[in-house]
Amino acid sequence: MMSERKTYIRNVILVMSGGTGSRFGADCPKQYCIMDNRFVIDYVIDACRASTLADEIVIVAAENYVEFCRDRYGLPVVCGGDSRPLSVANGIKYIHEHYECQKLIITNAVCPLATSEQYDKYFRLLEQYDYVLTTWRLAPALHRVDGERVDRDEYFNVMEPDAYRFPVLYENFDFAELKKYIFHNMPYECKAYYCFDYPYTMKLTYPHDLKLLEIMYKDIVECPREDATLQTVNNYLSSDGRQGVSSWIASVQRFMGEMANKYSVISYRMNCQTEANIVYEAETHSHGSLIFKFTPSAFHFHKEFIYYKYASKEIMAELIGYDEEFHALVLRKVKPGLQVKFQPANQELRRFFDSVNENLMPIERISEGIKELPTVMDEFEEYVRASDRFTFRYSFRKCMEKKARKIWEIYFAEEPKFYLHRDLHRRNILLSETGCVAIDPRGAVGPKEFEYVIPFIIELRERQEMTKELYKEMFEYFSVYCEREHLAAALFIFWVYKMNDYVFQKNDQYKLANWCAESIVLLYFSDWDQAMQETSMPALMKVFEEK
Repeated sequence: MMSERKTYIRNVILVMSGGTGSRFGADCPKQYCIMDNRFVIDYVIDACRASTLADEIVIVAAENYVEFCRDRYGLPVVCGGDSRPLSVANGIKYIHEHYECQKLIITNAVCPLATSEQYDKYFRLLEQYDYVLTTWRLAPALHRVDGERVDRDEYFNVMEPDAYRFPVLYENFDFAELKKYIFHNMPYECKAYYCFDYPYTMKLTYPHDLKLLEIMYKDIVECPREDATLQTVNNYLSSDGRQGVSSWIASVQRFMGEMANKYSVISYRMNCQTEANIVYEAETHSHGSLIFKFTPSAFHFHKEFIYYKYASKEIMAELIGYDEEFHALVLRKVKPGLQVKFQPANQELRRFFDSVNENLMPIERISEGIKELPTVMDEFEEYVRASDRFTFRYSFRKCMEKKARKIWEIYFAEEPKFYLHRDLHRRNILLSETGCVAIDPRGAVGPKEFEYVIPFIIELRERQEMTKELYKEMFEYFSVYCEREHLAAALFIFWVYKMNDYVFQKNDQYKLANWCAESIVLLYFSDWDQAMQETSMPALMKVFEEK
């Protein structure tokens, strides 16, 4: 029924995994061949999960692998047909019946070199085009020769992934006479984008391809991404003048080796969606799929460990173990682990934040290390000090910092304090098989309003422009958990905090810091001159207006 459909799911990746691969033997379909201790399809699912824009992943599998895929990946699985066109048709029918899909990417379970960046690029291209094809040019020809229409595949070698505006594809899909190439269902007048600049389209076809793909994956995807991640971690942790970061990064590999022995690890890989820690995803004999997270200091480990210890199990991923010497946390891997974007229609997200609100932890409940836990204003002042050596909009920042301190004293100094996750944004709220769960608590003591401020920054940052409509929508969404005026006050303090954060921790020529500054003026003041007046205080806070 329409009312039961997941209307918030707009972007879907369809993973084609129905082939049997006769060259590999009937008992060993090629997508389930082992490549460096993992199935080939595992690499494809990893890339799909890492997409920042995908709302859902659907697998099309052969009948005898449907339950296997569903159990292994925690994803919807559709039974394929006896041909690829029929399998695609089954997948398209399932998506139409279950989601309000607007954008669809079709990829192949034997194409492990496709990346999350490529999937995100295709989702973005569908804003301007009706479909996107990964292709090599075979001849310098257009769709018409001497005024006659020709089949497009005669002039382009079409490969996967490909992407479509789903309503157009579904409306024109010929379910009665299935076509070899999916894009042949698209009307001729549709606007197409041919992607010629992605050379790593190789898929597993023959047994001898397996070793080559393994080498290419390491050289093209894994090693460059890990190197870039470690450089990001180094830059992030060193940005405030911290010493010893490089030696800590070098030691983590040794730490991981010891943890691998302790937990009987079969294989592991770095999770490259991190800035301030080093994270590995692992498959183990003893505990299934695990996450190993290494933090750079005893202080950060301590405050995160305390949050995991006291937080409601309804909210957080499961903590399996820890190691104080290595500053390591061991977590049950969240499946499927898709990032949860802010979407008001997503009832699972609403239930999650309802649970967060109902299970806030008063600091009186915490029996250990309370004096060592930072407050939100401790973090604020830490970032003030770290950014002080930078001249970017210095006078403006000092003026905003002064206003933020005054707001804190008036609104929050005497308010009840809780131990907050303080980092509940889309990359730290993941879709699990039972709903939404959180990971990576920052851990800070503060009023409850500060639990709901980070999504504003992160969701708006994705666009890097101030969208007042989205801001108002988010304000309405989160104001059910706290007083509106207090939420506005907490948001002002947090905007100033993030502006300083972006000044010293982002190597982007102050692009994000300037965006924060402009957003502060747009949301809270009439113009820059008013913002800089010592006596003017931000709008939306009646206590200042009354004075």
